[in-house]
Amino acid sequence: MKEINWRGVDLNLLLTFNALMQFESVSGASKHLNLGQPATSYNLKRLRQLLNDPLFERQGHKMVPSFRAKEIAPHITHILSIMTNEVLPQGEFDFASYDGIYKIGLTDYAEQIFGPALFDTLLENSPNSKVLFKPADSQNSLNMLENGEIDLCIGVFNQLPDNVSKTFLYREKHWCIFDNKQVKTEIPIPLDAYLETPQIIVTANEELTSKVDITLKNMGVKRNVVLGTTRFFTVRRMLSGRKQLAVVAEMVGRSDLIQDKLSLSPPPIDIPDFDVDMICLSRNASHPRLVWLDEKVKALVQAKVEALKPQR
Repeated sequence: MKEINWRGVDLNLLLTFNALMQFESVSGASKHLNLGQPATSYNLKRLRQLLNDPLFERQGHKMVPSFRAKEIAPHITHILSIMTNEVLPQGEFDFASYDGIYKIGLTDYAEQIFGPALFDTLLENSPNSKVLFKPADSQNSLNMLENGEIDLCIGVFNQLPDNVSKTFLYREKHWCIFDNKQVKTEIPIPLDAYLETPQIIVTANEELTSKVDITLKNMGVKRNVVLGTTRFFTVRRMLSGRKQLAVVAEMVGRSDLIQDKLSLSPPPIDIPDFDVDMICLSRNASHPRLVWLDEKVKALVQAKVEALKPQR
């Protein structure tokens, strides 16, 4: 097979060919393409060299196509149709007929709090689709995005590379949570009661300390941590009926998934707030499907957060 000179293949040549087939004149094709006649004639010369065929022959005022031109005309029309209708446009995402998979990475507590409503909303809008929740955090989310395992990820991300796009969802606060039938303290909980009450912490590194302990050490005091777990909602289950407390993200404490009648109190020490964001790869951020998914997830998460917060 003869080697193809791909350097000579130019989309403008296909447009010129198509216009010459349609108007059968260099002047008519030039006017249609908004080109000067010399430019159209030059493109025709390149087409003849590329395809090794005269393609069009002047007969009076008309450019008559050759057999070869007539043979390839439907194929060139098809190529231009694909470019026009499928490659170049970034139309709106047809979510109603989408039958693919929405792949979302979430932390443990984000999946517990937002997962059910996310599933219902996505299936309501895209009844033929499927939803896949995958455990993800700041440690593995970037690799999962790059590998195509997830479309986007909800979580806490401190430092991100330039190829990642971030969308702010909400600001999370820390609260103390406890069964006040057992702890029997005033609210807001005072520092002495906070320090005296055995504590449960969520730990990702299998340690029974966190940044809170550094703050307490700088104050010259310490707390008594008796249990560490990687599961946020294990904390709430462990607190009921026990004289213990935990410092948790506000949404964990206010979630209505568990009916445990625990008490919430602002902590007696300064614990910084943190942002919960949604990330995706920057190169995919403008894709219509991802734009739609991003907007749906953002709206749902923010609405859920507002619904869980106490009404003022």
